[in-house]
Amino acid sequence: MDSDDIANLEKLLPLADKYGLAYIVALVLLVIFLVLLRSIVKGNLVPRELLERAEDDRDRLQNILDKERSDFMAPTLEVLQRLKVDHAAEEVNEENRGR
Repeated sequence: MDSDDIANLEKLLPLADKYGLAYIVALVLLVIFLVLLRSIVKGNLVPRELLERAEDDRDRLQNILDKERSDFMAPTLEVLQRLKVDHAAEEVNEENRGR
């Protein structure tokens, strides 16, 4: 044991003597429980299988959204590509007329 551990123990022993060991142990366990609960809520303490399942779900949903977005934007892209082709053809015609 380090001298710090011994010093902390010396501080806790009078409290255990004054209030009773059960209360001190209950307080320490409550603090540990609250720290674990806080870690779980923040996401620092998550089982690996739950994390992998959540990532797989996220990837699957992202693929669905990407497909829906491409299906939704396909007509717009088609119109824009036709306009671009028409515009490029007009530029070629104007260059031929200018010569």
